[in-house]
Amino acid sequence: MRVVAPHTIRLWFWKRRYRPGRVVTRFLAPDIRRDVEVVDTSVIDSGVISARIRTWNVLYAIRGIGPEPALGEVKTIAIKELWKWSGARWGGPVPDSTDRTA
Repeated sequence: MRVVAPHTIRLWFWKRRYRPGRVVTRFLAPDIRRDVEVVDTSVIDSGVISARIRTWNVLYAIRGIGPEPALGEVKTIAIKELWKWSGARWGGPVPDSTDRTA
């Protein structure tokens, strides 16, 4: 029986999910959505990717309270930091930030 290390499984999952050109989306709170357009995965072995990120409130956009923002500039970010949300648990307005990942 072959034993596979957890890091090997995690790396396989990251390589499958974060492919260049793919847009990965996840809800961080009930009405807050983060879209990540993967640009480069050359250093994914160390847990880092280059991506364009957009964090926005879906309900605000649907009701015309706030616009759907464009994807941000390409930046390098750790995958573990990619889905962190510093706003309220219930959602609400997206905290103002220059990189829109707060």
